[in-house]
Order: sequence, then C-alpha cells, then structure tokens
Amino acid sequence: MKSSLKENSIHGTPSFPLHIYSKIRKTDYYVGYHWHEELEFIYVEEGEMEVTLNSEIIHVSRGEFVFINSGDLHQVTSSGPSIHHAIVFHPQLLNFEYPDICQQSIIKPITSGALQFPCAIHLDKESKEELSGKLRNIIAIKKGENKLSSLRIKVILLQVIDLLYERKLFLENRLHTKVKQEKIKKVILYIEEHYNDKIFLEDLASLVGMNKNYFSKYFQIAVGKNPVTYINEYRCEKAAKLLKNSELKVLEISLMVGFENFSYFIRKFREYKHYSPSQYRKMVYDN
Repeated sequence: MKSSLKENSIHGTPSFPLHIYSKIRKTDYYVGYHWHEELEFIYVEEGEMEVTLNSEIIHVSRGEFVFINSGDLHQVTSSGPSIHHAIVFHPQLLNFEYPDICQQSIIKPITSGALQFPCAIHLDKESKEELSGKLRNIIAIKKGENKLSSLRIKVILLQVIDLLYERKLFLENRLHTKVKQEKIKKVILYIEEHYNDKIFLEDLASLVGMNKNYFSKYFQIAVGKNPVTYINEYRCEKAAKLLKNSELKVLEISLMVGFENFSYFIRKFREYKHYSPSQYRKMVYDN
C-alpha cells in the first residue's frame, strides 16, 4: 500500500541529477496524480497532452511546454498519438558552491521553493517561443551526450532562469496553496488505495475535516473536476490497463476496478476513452 503520492524514482546520477524521459505513444497515455521533489519541464514534440497541475487543466500542443514545480500535484494524459519529453532534475542542481549574490538572491529562492516557475499558458508569445527553443536544445544535447553535455545543459537551465527573472515571471509561493495541495494529496491517495471498494463522499470529506457539500466544491476547485468524476476516470484508467495487459473478461474487469453496475461501466469507459472496452482492447492489440 502506498504511504503517499510521492514519486521516489532516482532521476539521473548523484553527480548530475537530471534525466530526460522521452515518451512515444501510438494510442493514449496516462500517468496518474503524483508529486516529486524534482522540477519537471514537459515539452510536447507531437500531438497534444493534457496536464492537470494542482487546480489547473493545461492543454499542451505541439511545440509547447509546461513547468512543474517541486511538490506540485500533477497528472499527464493524452487521448491520441503523441511524443513528449520530460526534463526532470533536482532543484539543487542549480546551486552554486560559492554563496555569491546570484546564489543568495536568485538561485536559493528557487531551490527552496520560495519562487515558483510560472504556468506556461500565462506567458507571452515571445517568452514561450524563446523558452521552447531552450528546452529543445536541452533535449538535443542530452540525446548526443558527451563530456560537455552536463555543463551545456546547466548553462541553458540558468538561461531559462535568467529570462524568467528578467521579465518578472517567477511567482511567489503562498502558504495557503501548499496547505490545499496537502489536503488534496491525502484524498487522492485514499481514492487510489480504495478505488475497487465503495467510496462515499462522507469518507473523503472526513479525511480533511469538511462536510460533503463543501468538500465537493473544494475538490472541484482544486482538481478541476468533481470527486465522482475523478473516481470514475481513475477506475476507467485502471480498467484500460487490465484490458491491455490481461485476458480477463470485461465483466470481471469492471468488478475488479469498483464498478458494480456493468452497463454504467461500459457507458463511463466509452465517455472517457472514446471506445467501448472491447473496442479499446482490440485497438491496443492491433497496434
């Protein structure tokens, strides 16, 4: 059983904690809600991704990107073919050993989380284009890795910071936002551990000390969808995984992921995945 939604993977090496995950998908793509201490920059090369970042749903198209801060609760999905690259690195990679004015006034506030990278959708066109170019350069350098790659990547990361800082695009971290994130992490973890059981709104609300009516509104604002919708979508994603990786009957799968009503499962699966479960399984096998 999970103890948190925290991802504990090691990214890169101890001497250079940065790794680029390049994902090519012919069909759909799904990574459920999680968070990590590392910073993550997602760049979409082809297709379109949907990144749910804290309380905001962000559509990221070809040539666009999104910044994910340390501790941000996020999930990444796509409903069709896509290629994207996730640049994941520990904030401490940005530090200077010598505590000069750059380290104290710019880098330290970023690595400590006092300054946050902005949501890319709010950036002006010129900044987006410049930053997209820098992320493409990082991806290209990592692909053709040599002994100078780490230096060149770090230089570009500092150029990204320089651009954002010069244009006053960094955001100040707010305590109330972090408190809200922690409450939502607790609820989502509970759902992920109990999705195949009956889940009552009262139980979710009690986890964060709220009544169920206020909780539903709170969850909707924080996640961008109501709790019932989120639970159904999560169950359908679990069903999709079983359809891909097992020969279990569709009825068995619907019960295993928490749907007591088979026709309701079929309807919801078609609503979220755009195919019936049987069609989805055939499509995956054909690809």
